[in-house]
Amino acid sequence: MGRVEKKVWDVNVLAIYLVEDHPGNEYVSEVVDRGLRGEYIPVLLDILPVRAFWIMERKWGIDRREAARSVIDFLRKYDVPQLVPLRRETILRAFELAEELNHDVYDCVYLALALQEGAVAIVTTDTDFERLCEAVGIRYENPVPLEVLKKFAGYSGEGT
Repeated sequence: MGRVEKKVWDVNVLAIYLVEDHPGNEYVSEVVDRGLRGEYIPVLLDILPVRAFWIMERKWGIDRREAARSVIDFLRKYDVPQLVPLRRETILRAFELAEELNHDVYDCVYLALALQEGAVAIVTTDTDFERLCEAVGIRYENPVPLEVLKKFAGYSGEGT
């Protein structure tokens, strides 16, 4: 039996997964659920659950208690995702990649994390990653169709 692949999730993938009425949820959920079933190993930066909470509450207007409950339930329910810290060398590599690729360091952290962990792909809803992943030899996986991605800008979780 071969080694199971690792895939890095970005913060939006986790946040969208946790919000059932988000326009991208059905598409993201398919990929996330495969990882949670063990078809691949999801790798998350250790601070991502807190960042997902912030996005849900501050950007999408979801009730603070409901957003916190969603994150806590996810963390308690699933042991599969690997929550990993960045090493000093990885942070330095992120800054190098930002310079080399002429892109912001925040996105380059995901590239550096994937390299640190030996991941084969980054699962994201951010179309900027297609070029970035190609530049470092990592697969780009965006499960959300372009016409649905266009609905993201106007999403508000109010009333959920």
